[in-house]
Amino acid sequence: MQHLIAMLSADDLGRLDRRVLESKVGDLIRGYAHEGTAERAESVVRHLEALYLHPEVCRDPEEQCAYRRFARHWRWIAGHRGAPRCAAATASS
Repeated sequence: MQHLIAMLSADDLGRLDRRVLESKVGDLIRGYAHEGTAERAESVVRHLEALYLHPEVCRDPEEQCAYRRFARHWRWIAGHRGAPRCAAATASS
């Protein structure tokens, strides 16, 4: 079931209750700490995007901004996952 929630589209995520989304973000981040995959990081981004677009969050601009910054951070993580950490790492391979 958790895998299905992680794969939901943005439209599907937008229909979820805010508390469900917040809980799922926590679960995904904990899972990322164990697996560390780009797919997991991308799922975190999708869930955070659904949160900052959620009607309850939109009522509070500061909270919405915080979720947008958090999503931007996770988007960076997803984009850099699997990339070499530095030039020395690729030179020694």
